[in-house]
Amino acid sequence: MIDFDFVSPTKIYFGNNKEELIGQICLQGGYKRVYIVIGQGSVKRNGLLARVTDSLDKEGIKYQILEGVRPNPTIDLCHKGIEEARIFAPNLILAIGGGSVIDTAKNIAVGYFYSGNSFDFNLHIAKPKKALPIGVILTIAASGSETSNSCVIQDDEKQIKMGFNDDIVRPVFAIENPKLTYSVSKVQTAYGIVDIMMHTLERYFHASSDNEPADGFAEALLKSVIKAAKVVIDNPTDYDARAVLMLMSSLSHNGLTSIGKKMLLFVHQIEHAVSGVYPEVAHAAGLAVLFPAWAKYYVNYDVDKFNKLAMNVFDLHKKDKMENAKAGIKEIEKLFDSLDMPRTFKDLGIKNVDIKRIVNIVTNNGNRVIEHPKKNMDQEVVQTIIESCL
Repeated sequence: MIDFDFVSPTKIYFGNNKEELIGQICLQGGYKRVYIVIGQGSVKRNGLLARVTDSLDKEGIKYQILEGVRPNPTIDLCHKGIEEARIFAPNLILAIGGGSVIDTAKNIAVGYFYSGNSFDFNLHIAKPKKALPIGVILTIAASGSETSNSCVIQDDEKQIKMGFNDDIVRPVFAIENPKLTYSVSKVQTAYGIVDIMMHTLERYFHASSDNEPADGFAEALLKSVIKAAKVVIDNPTDYDARAVLMLMSSLSHNGLTSIGKKMLLFVHQIEHAVSGVYPEVAHAAGLAVLFPAWAKYYVNYDVDKFNKLAMNVFDLHKKDKMENAKAGIKEIEKLFDSLDMPRTFKDLGIKNVDIKRIVNIVTNNGNRVIEHPKKNMDQEVVQTIIESCL
């Protein structure tokens, strides 16, 4: 275990109808002017937004709403939100939705105090110094952005999707009512399951000691998610399964499963490049294609860790270590298949993949090598993984 600082300040209000407490929560926190960020209308159609605004109205809290966040959220809408927020002068940004909405709120929160282009933070040109407080009412179990320090935004014009990590953007609270996810479609639920697993698995494959607490947390989380996934796909209104997924979403990305370890999401580096060039690709769909390809490549360099995953998560105990490790990867593929996830770039709707462009984005035209404890990801490795997904 390496030295670390662990920060997880987000207060979670978990349970049925907790979203109706938003007015009281804001009042207690001293948040009297709230800038609300939502997606493309589902929270209006299902009545959630009305319940939220009724609660705010009851406590005399002023609010303004920014609507239109799409999957793979854009910097253009962030800029619009920053301009509106500066006029409205809120003391809380409230995201009602999932990862895209939350990340948009995060960019607005730091951009509010920044005189330059708020995408500078995502390009790592600038580091945020100050942010408005962020609150979340979560509507999908997926990205974990409700407790994370991560903010991923897309620039369509430049075809760049990048994230930055800073504890300044961790939400101060998150309201999580599993019933709000009952209406999430089967495909979006499946995407969420993949996202939770990837945030956990990619941390898991960093170097560990023999008795690494973070790895134990990760294995337990994965087992819970897999069990809940098998229930919720057939019974979308199973409260316990939805509750497990919602809580595991938060715990998968708050740093718990990488505590005491280095943390870099290897496959995310490639997927961000893919959906940056092809924004129509859902983030989790891209991960579902890329992770098995990444795993089949890296099992040759990290067989012990893959074997450990197979034993401790999938209860596989073949005598041959490599055979067992590969069987564990196969179990992940079988789970993805049961979730109707894509297998190839063709399944993602990409006919002619611009491999060179993606590789150059990931590796900064060959000037960047992604560090891995067993074998670094250079241009050749990234290209090999992408080509195996064709």
